[in-house]
This record gives sequence, C-alpha cells and structure tokens, in this order.
Amino acid sequence: MKTKRYQSALTGVVAAVLVAAVNSPAFAQVSPPDVSVCDGVDPCNADMGPICSDGGFSIKLKSFSPAAPSNSGVATYVYEICSPAAGICSNNGSSCLDNSQCWSNRCQTGGPHKGTCSQDDVTTCTADKDCNSATCSRACQVDKFQGLSHLDVTFPALGASCLSKDTSVTGSCAAIDKTPTDGHTASVGNFILGDGSCFDGATSKTTVAKCDTADINPGDCIDMTINIPGEGTDIGLGAAVVVDKESTTCTATCLAGPSCDVCEELTGEACLTRTIGFWGTHPAIAALYDPVTVCGVVVNGQTAGTCSTSEALCTNADDRKTNTPYLQLVAQLTAAKLNLNATGVLAEGGMCSTWTFNGQTIQEWITTCETNYCGGTKSQISGSMCIEALTAFNESQDTGFDVTPPPFDNPGPADPGQCQLSRGNKKFVGTGGGLGCAAP
Repeated sequence: MKTKRYQSALTGVVAAVLVAAVNSPAFAQVSPPDVSVCDGVDPCNADMGPICSDGGFSIKLKSFSPAAPSNSGVATYVYEICSPAAGICSNNGSSCLDNSQCWSNRCQTGGPHKGTCSQDDVTTCTADKDCNSATCSRACQVDKFQGLSHLDVTFPALGASCLSKDTSVTGSCAAIDKTPTDGHTASVGNFILGDGSCFDGATSKTTVAKCDTADINPGDCIDMTINIPGEGTDIGLGAAVVVDKESTTCTATCLAGPSCDVCEELTGEACLTRTIGFWGTHPAIAALYDPVTVCGVVVNGQTAGTCSTSEALCTNADDRKTNTPYLQLVAQLTAAKLNLNATGVLAEGGMCSTWTFNGQTIQEWITTCETNYCGGTKSQISGSMCIEALTAFNESQDTGFDVTPPPFDNPGPADPGQCQLSRGNKKFVGTGGGLGCAAP
C-alpha cells in the first residue's frame, strides 16, 4: 500500500512522526522532508492510519484522549509503528521482507553490457527493479526494507497558541513482541526529548519526542505515548506531518496528531457500540467494517469455516471445552474492534476516548488483553478481567451522535445463517499460542 499523500495545506502548527533507518550514518547530511504536505488539509479529514511509510512500516494513531476542560488538562496520543510480517515472493514462493529478495535478474553496473539486464544483456536498466517483475506479498511493500532505529514525534512549539511556555511534555515507549517464537525479544529504549535531524539538522528538544534504540523483528510493534498538558482543550487532534527516514533521505506524509489547529469533530469522544450478538447476526454490516486483526490474525469476511467474523463472534461451550474463556475473549475482541472501526468512520475519527473500565480506556484494554492473554490458559483469561471489560464496552451506550447513524438506524432483520454454521464447527481453536485459523 502506498503512503497516502495530501497536496493541500494546514494553517497553524503541525505534528510529525519520523521513522529512521537503522543504518543511517550518525552525522551524515540529511535531506529535509517536504513539510508542506499538510498545507490546506482540512483537519477533520486527517488520516488516522494505519498508513505505510516509505520505509516499509505501518504507522497509525492508535488512540487519542483530549485534555479535560481545565487548565490542568492533558491530551494523550498513542502512536503504533509495526514492522509487517514477512511475505512470500510471487515468483518462487520463498519468504521475503522486500521485493529485492525476490529478484534474480540484475542490472549490470560494469563490463561490456553495462546498463542492461544480466539475463539477456539487451534490456536497458538503471536499477535491478527495471529487470524484475516479481514482488513480495509483505504488507507495506517496498523494494528495499531497512530496519527501524527510532520513532520521533514532533508537537506544537512551546509558547504556541495552544501551549504555555512551561508545558512539560512526558511520555513512554513500549515494545510489543508479537512473535515470541522467533527467538528474538522486541525492545525499545527510553522516551526522551530531542533529535530533530530531519527538520533542522540538529536537536529540537522543545518540539520533538523520541523512542530511542528500537529493536523489533518483522511482526513486532512499538507504542509511543505522548502526554501534552494544554490550556484547557486547545491542544487537540488535527492534520499532522508524518516523516519517514531511509538512510539520509526524509520524506513526508499526512497523519492525524497533536495540533493547535483542532477539528471540533475529532475530539475522539464519539462512540458507537454493538454486542457480539448484533455483529454475528448482521454480516452485511460487519462486512463494512472488517477486516480486523485479533490476537495477531486477520479476521475477514463472514463465511463460516474460514477466518471470518462469524467464526470469531459465534461460539458455544462445545467449541472448545478445555478453554471456553479463550473463545469468549476472541469474540469480545472482534466486536470491540468492529465497534472502533465503525465509530472512526461514522464519527470522522471518533475513538471512544472517554469510555473507561477500572481506569483504563478501551485501547488500553485491547492492548493488555492481546499482549498478555491471547495464548492464556482458562484460569489466566478468567482472572484477567479482559472479558468483563470488553463486554462492558461492547454493551455500552452510544455517545456523541445526535441520531443513530446509518446503517445502524435501520439494520434490517437478523441473518444468523453463517453464525449458526460456525457454532460447533469452530476453526478459531488455536494451539496454545493464540488465535489459530484451521483449514475448513
């Protein structure tokens, strides 16, 4: 998927995310990004992601909590950057991280046939990609993938219209190891301020936050939380500049983030929720908001016997007698993610940010439950409070809507056919390490 680029511009202060390549020379000259890519963009249309960076990483604004309506309010932004799992070469079926790993035909750089492809010595070329058509099926496809070094996010300058000069920006960094069987433990360094090399060639401690020394394998992710005190609710969500860095070149894209130029509709407070029963018996509506990824597995479509929402949502005690809480966890996670997807679309970026259970947001509960309990035992899942929290969210009332939006205002009669077929024929059985999708 190509990075989405905007050719209009936002007035006011913008924010940015920077992805840096691991082999970037520490003191090499850096090509600055085009930070005007958000000029004129309507803040209400800011993309929350996930988007694919030019470096081959998936980036999204995972959650946003607006500041409380007081001078002591704090706005919180959580970004997630992931290294997609390995793909398959289209020509030979081998595992790959980028297109170049699927190429065997080379562009010759010397000799009598310089500038032609090695397999015919005739076809002209300037790079290996000119000689090959094979691609790697990996998400966020790139010709050459480079490892992640660190993640940077800039925020409006202290003293800007929405921030006082004594604002104290804080945050945290967390590695999410989604590939525990690969022998490598994902890690990330500290949350620090500084390192704005893509923007001013030096450091900008007042405007750049950083998760340092990332070490993640394909399939793993990093979460970066930024807490920004604001004057009332002035600091909020708007169009922002996303910057990714490969070697010494910085390129820019638009993504939602911290901004003084706030869209009133993007407060994050709006929330639409429906139960697992609703989603399981209204497959036509579920189809509008899938796929979702549950316990690391993509859930798509509504057909029984496949990795579908019907299989994930519709279960009974006979489907996995040794660990029925696991199937309940999968069902509630699937419904929660469909609810968040629907909210984000219908409320133009709503994120259910004001809903909490035992002091945690729905995004925090999802992260906790998927990170710690997708491969959990019956007793571990039952004691985690995950099922209770997710159920409470999926059964909560809609907020932030004057009227119920379509298609939920007139969902039509229930269509339980695929849901009924899924019960007693469970494919989401897993094998101790999390959600599994067995063949039909």
